[in-house]
Amino acid sequence: MRLPLVIIQLFLLFSITACNKILSVDTIKTPKSPNIIFILTDDHGWTHTSHQADPNIPDSKSDYFETPNLDRFAKSGLLFTQGYAPNPICSPTRNSLLFGQNGARHIYNKDADWYKKTADWLTIPKAIKHGNPNYKTAHFGKWHVAMVPKEAGYDYDEGMTSNAAGEGFGDGFLNAKDYTKKVKKYLKDNDIPNLTKAKATGKPSMYWSDDNPKDLFGLTKRAIDFMSKSTKAAKPFYVQISHYATHLSLVSQKETYEYFKQKKKGERHQSPEFAAMLKDMDTSVGQILDYVKAAGIADNTYIFLMGDNGGRPSLNQIGIADEKGALVSAHYSEIHERNLPLRDGKHSFYEGGIRVPFMVIGPDIAANRVSETPVTGLDFLPTFAQLAGNTTKMPHYIDGGSLVPLIKNEKINKVNRNRAHLLFHQSSHRKPRTAIRKGDYKLIKYWSKETKYTETPKVELFDIAADLAETRDLSKQLPEIKVALEKEMLDFLEEVNAETGIRKIEGAFYRLKDDLAKKY
Repeated sequence: MRLPLVIIQLFLLFSITACNKILSVDTIKTPKSPNIIFILTDDHGWTHTSHQADPNIPDSKSDYFETPNLDRFAKSGLLFTQGYAPNPICSPTRNSLLFGQNGARHIYNKDADWYKKTADWLTIPKAIKHGNPNYKTAHFGKWHVAMVPKEAGYDYDEGMTSNAAGEGFGDGFLNAKDYTKKVKKYLKDNDIPNLTKAKATGKPSMYWSDDNPKDLFGLTKRAIDFMSKSTKAAKPFYVQISHYATHLSLVSQKETYEYFKQKKKGERHQSPEFAAMLKDMDTSVGQILDYVKAAGIADNTYIFLMGDNGGRPSLNQIGIADEKGALVSAHYSEIHERNLPLRDGKHSFYEGGIRVPFMVIGPDIAANRVSETPVTGLDFLPTFAQLAGNTTKMPHYIDGGSLVPLIKNEKINKVNRNRAHLLFHQSSHRKPRTAIRKGDYKLIKYWSKETKYTETPKVELFDIAADLAETRDLSKQLPEIKVALEKEMLDFLEEVNAETGIRKIEGAFYRLKDDLAKKY
């Protein structure tokens, strides 16, 4: 005889109630949804800190820059020695972070109109709210993503911001073409020596003083106000603080600049203009750390920090402007390998372009931990989702894996992703290049001829563990590994319909802005 459904339901309800009465209240602990803070720095090189990016590599810290708060951050929690940005350029990285997807799936896809179809795409804020809809989410600072922030799921944002919001160039204070001419004329008229034969760039590295350089302290204040309101409302929060620093131009507080002008220069780093900007950014990071502690929320708050891509390898010619924008002086940079011992820097698929500062502090994370496990910014979406209580299986197109098991258990040294490799790709409106890392081996493929590199197109193979500087191409010595990695790379690119050529097209962020301008 089948019992009526209503009787079964009542029986189950009684059983659950009885079980709850048997168990003491203390044994039933529902994990409290943690606050999550994500600090994204800009053009921040792996070695651009005053702590060692890898405790086993003495040269992995700066011999001139000072970052006491980042040092404190690293010592307070887990430092990843092999943290990777999804791409060696800022906008592709930011798109990839938001979607948890490799750039080959969107910004460098054969479907150039992908950005018009993202309304239902999973994003970090959406994934977090799937875990707990009570989360308040906010984004402060540089956006540079081909999606309207509100559509991405943010409760609060600052709009479709890009470099111009944190630069003197682009907002009317400095005109790039005008200052290029002025700096060039100044260097020539004053016979300024170019000791290292630095190549002149299309836009000089301009420096000036500002009480709120790069809106560093403004961003911090607005983020703290948001966190404070969320905490008072008893709402868990997710906040992303995307700094404009240390992207060009070079801006800092006057006293910070004067300090570094007096400091003895290092052999690998020596720009007081950049050092001052970096130090001010470090101060703003310290303000976040101090707020979390003072607010009494440290035991329920995770703070992640990552650079959006590697540091610039050179600053080239540097112009100094006063508070009115008038050119005061100019000089040439003498350091053109600012990311040593890593090779090259921003825009490059060598380690200098993609290996970045990467660290986390929070509950259940012991101090002074170091992990050599390769991790990527693509891991943040599934990580934040799991921390927020999202227990659903990530879709197959999410290329990152959750870092939660690793950060909470010192015995775990791997991240489960949809593939065993890390892959980096660009094409379309940029020179097509792809890199794949699996185990200690890394392969880089140049799809077209490039004047910067000899004998391109080509494929290179490196053993990162034995040759961090990527000086020894092993493609001829290890042909089987080369063939296997290249096939794995090509299979992925074909599967996701990635573009591998060049086309005359603007980046998706700027096309979206044009579309919005026409619409409204």
